[in-house]
Amino acid sequence: MNNEKPEKTEKSPDFGLIISEKFPDLTKSEKRIANFLRKNQEESAFLSAGEIARRLNLSEATLVRFARTLGFSSYPAMRSVLQDNFRRRVTHSSRIRGRLDDLREAGDIFERLAVTEIDYLSQALDSIDRSAMKNAVDLFKKHKRVFVFGLGPSISLVDLMEIRLRRFGKDVVPLTYSGREVIEPLLMLSKDDLLFVICFFDQNPTLNLVLEYGTQIKCPIIMLTDTLDTILNGKADVTLAARRGPVGEFHSLVVPMTVINALLLSLASADQQKVMSTLDKLDSLRDQLNTFNTQAEK
Repeated sequence: MNNEKPEKTEKSPDFGLIISEKFPDLTKSEKRIANFLRKNQEESAFLSAGEIARRLNLSEATLVRFARTLGFSSYPAMRSVLQDNFRRRVTHSSRIRGRLDDLREAGDIFERLAVTEIDYLSQALDSIDRSAMKNAVDLFKKHKRVFVFGLGPSISLVDLMEIRLRRFGKDVVPLTYSGREVIEPLLMLSKDDLLFVICFFDQNPTLNLVLEYGTQIKCPIIMLTDTLDTILNGKADVTLAARRGPVGEFHSLVVPMTVINALLLSLASADQQKVMSTLDKLDSLRDQLNTFNTQAEK
C-alpha cells in the first residue's frame, strides 16, 4: 500500500497584494506599469514585455526592472504569476457558470447578465472580509455624522446611503462633486465624523484630496472599492472589496449595492433600539402629513 502523500502544488501569490506592498516605492514609470497591469490583468497575463513597453512608450528594460523590483527573478516569472492568478479566476467563474448553464438560453441578454451578476456576487462571498464588515458597522454605530463620497455612477449609491442612513437617525453629508465644488462641504469634515468613500478602478484628483484630507485630520475612513484597494492600501481604516469583473467590461452596481445593503441591515440589527425609534418617528410624521393632506382636500 502506497502511503506517500501527493505532492502539494504551491499556490502563486496574489499579484494585487504584491503591487499594494511595493507601490509606494515604485518610480513614476513603474507606477504606470503597475496601473496598466492592474487594469488589464487578463490581457497582460499573455503579453510580452516588449508589447507592454510599446503600449506605454517605455523601454523593455524598464519592464524587466519593474518585475525585479516586485521581487521576481525575471519578467516571465512575473507573467507566470499573472497567468496563474488569471487561471484561478477563470476556474471559479467557469464552475459557477457551469452550474447555471441550464438556466440560460442563447441570445437572452437578461439571463446572461443575471448569470454574470450571480458569478460576481458569489465571488464577493470570498472577497468581502467579514471582520472588515463588522468593523465598518461598529464605525457607523459610533458616529452620528457620516460623509459619503462617490462620483459618476457611484452617485446613485451615495443617494441610497443618504436616504437609508437619515432614516436611521444619522446626519449625512453627500460628497458627489468633483473639483473645487467638493472643497466647501469637505471643510465641515472633522475627526469626530465618519468618511465613507466609494471608488472604482481609477484614481482622480478629487478622490485623492478627500482621502488625503480625511487622513490629515484623522477622520476614520471606510472605503468600498474593487481594484483600488491595492493602490490606496493604508488610506482607509476599513476596506471592503466589491469585485465587479474585469476592467473594460460593462459593470453594474449590483455587488457594491449588495455590500451597502448588508452594511445597512447589519447596522439596523446592531443599533436596533435607536434605529427603530427613528423609524417610528418617521412613520408618525408620515401619518401627520396624511392627516393634513386629507384636511386640505375637504
